[in-house]
Amino acid sequence: MPLVPASVIRFALLACFCVAGQAAFAQARAPQAAERSLDAIRSLRVDGDGDSVPDRVGDAVTVAGRVTVGSGLLRSNLNEVYIQDGTAGVRLALPQDGDRVLTGDSVRVSGTVGFRDGMLEIVDPQVRSIPGPTRTVEPTHLDWVENPRGGEGPDIEGHEGELVLVEGRVLQMDDQQGGRFMLILSGTDLVQIYAYTLRPSPVTFGAIQVGDYVRVRGVAAQYDTAPPYTGSYVVYPLVDGDIKKAGLSPTEYRYGVIGAMGLLLLAILWASLLRRQVRRRSEALHASEVRYGHLFNAAADPVMVLDVERGGEVVEANRSAQRAFGIDVNGDRADGRPVRLSELADEDEASAHLAEADQKGAASGVMELSRPDGSRVPYEIVTRRLREGRTFVSVARNVTERRAYEHGLLTAISAAEGAREQAEEAARLKTSILANMSHEIRTPLTAILGFADILREEVPEDLYEYADTIRTGGQRLLDTLNDILDFARLDAERAGIVPEPIDVAALVRDSVSLLAPLAQQKGIGLHLQSSSAAVPAVHSASSLSRVVTNLVGNAIKFTERGEVRVTLHVAPEFFAIRVQDTGVGISEEFLPELFEAFKQESDGHGRDFEGTGLGLAITKRLTDLMGGDIRVWSRKGEGTLFEVALPMQAPIDNAPDEPGPIPQIPAPPALGPPAVSPSVPAFGVPA
Repeated sequence: MPLVPASVIRFALLACFCVAGQAAFAQARAPQAAERSLDAIRSLRVDGDGDSVPDRVGDAVTVAGRVTVGSGLLRSNLNEVYIQDGTAGVRLALPQDGDRVLTGDSVRVSGTVGFRDGMLEIVDPQVRSIPGPTRTVEPTHLDWVENPRGGEGPDIEGHEGELVLVEGRVLQMDDQQGGRFMLILSGTDLVQIYAYTLRPSPVTFGAIQVGDYVRVRGVAAQYDTAPPYTGSYVVYPLVDGDIKKAGLSPTEYRYGVIGAMGLLLLAILWASLLRRQVRRRSEALHASEVRYGHLFNAAADPVMVLDVERGGEVVEANRSAQRAFGIDVNGDRADGRPVRLSELADEDEASAHLAEADQKGAASGVMELSRPDGSRVPYEIVTRRLREGRTFVSVARNVTERRAYEHGLLTAISAAEGAREQAEEAARLKTSILANMSHEIRTPLTAILGFADILREEVPEDLYEYADTIRTGGQRLLDTLNDILDFARLDAERAGIVPEPIDVAALVRDSVSLLAPLAQQKGIGLHLQSSSAAVPAVHSASSLSRVVTNLVGNAIKFTERGEVRVTLHVAPEFFAIRVQDTGVGISEEFLPELFEAFKQESDGHGRDFEGTGLGLAITKRLTDLMGGDIRVWSRKGEGTLFEVALPMQAPIDNAPDEPGPIPQIPAPPALGPPAVSPSVPAFGVPA
């Protein structure tokens, strides 16, 4: 056997070592590469569009962190786990029969980002433990910070899913179905402390009473079901020892220190204050007299001080009273003669006014007072006792303009009453005209249509055209009359709209089926698509059917080729009916006038399509009465899309000015036939 050279053996051994080294290096780098694909939990909360919902909801992510609350620790009947990394925390919604996750474990989680009750979570997570020692996560103490509402409190919103410490004053404690509830005031924010009954370690709040200042350790969470998700913050304690009395609050400590310093300062300044007391009171009295003098003379209305013991003599008057009644500051005439109220007003009225004020302490009334030029002007006088004794102050306000206004107001009321009577008379005439139209025109038309049908059966085939012309013209006239009567009835009242339980899907299907022959006659397609087989709601069946018939009938009438597509979308609180056609379309200039009565884009004898211009006006009015909203998109020559959105429950009072809350659905990007897809993004419900 030939010997292998030593150099060849050394080369072979070196090649083996290189291959083994590369394999080990690849295995060492694989976890590092996987770690680089991890998402920071804080990055999952980014809300770039400002809709209060994280932008990454629905994304598949992978995170890693330490388990702060293991399976069943908060609720035995729910496999709910909380983890946190160095940036934030998140809730894991595990299946009830899934693997149990223990507190303190390091885990790697892959799943879909979800958002429930105002809180971030990972749905259907795949949890893999990371080997290593178990470690307890230390809670984050939440200091009070200013919040957007103007107060201060713990930033629970920024630490949802994390283990935290919060402090506050207990305001309420109560047993509720399924758990024990505590409400604390932390700063100016209300925070709920909630412990579920079904849990391995009971939390009783036994040592805590209302009014105690407590420190609570637990998981920060939120239970807010409506946007913008800025309330209903909750802390879930893990064990009974997580709730402890904490003595005084930081605010009380601050107030205590400030109070002690204040007492010390008062003790130091006491001697100096006693020495200054008399001087300050003298200055305050002087300042008060100056302020009284300024206010007294700055008043726009005449103000007089009266002495009843001197028969209502004016002892002081402000500048307005001096100018109005020709007296000086002491209430005297230019010749020095004092003036009494009885000299300015009627003597009997003045005596009665002063007697009432002297007896009751106050009096008011309107009297005519004499001016220096001899004229008498009406003044509203309010007199009150000024101090102990029989000195009173009277304020007089000139009411000449007010009397003129009241006179004009009475005249206006009288004119309005006359206008109301005229309007009622016009309404009675309108009702009479509508009744006559219904009886005197519709009844003969019905007979004409009936005889036209009989005539067509009796005449020879070459005369069918004339019988059909009579039938078509009569039917067109009857439809016009019915539209006018319906619109007038809707304009005057609720037109008998009575909500009742209905199946919207069946109603729409029946309404569209009635118009199918008309579409077949024109050779165009008519399609119906619904996101649900049955849509229970409470609405007027006749009104909703009229809306669907008007919209689909219009779409067929204005479409010469192509198709008409009717789509029913359903959301939890409302439903929407979309009618899209490939017809002639509507010009942008005419869209603002589309729902006005008797308005048509083409009018006169040369118009292309028949009609009164009342169909869409009636549709809009019925939609308003049912508490909904109607919108339209159109492009000339391409087609039109109408959308009617209605709440599941019609308004009780059917008030058109109080519609239900209908979300604003985005406009479609194009007016071509809508693509069939497994979902309807605009509504967020399955199609």
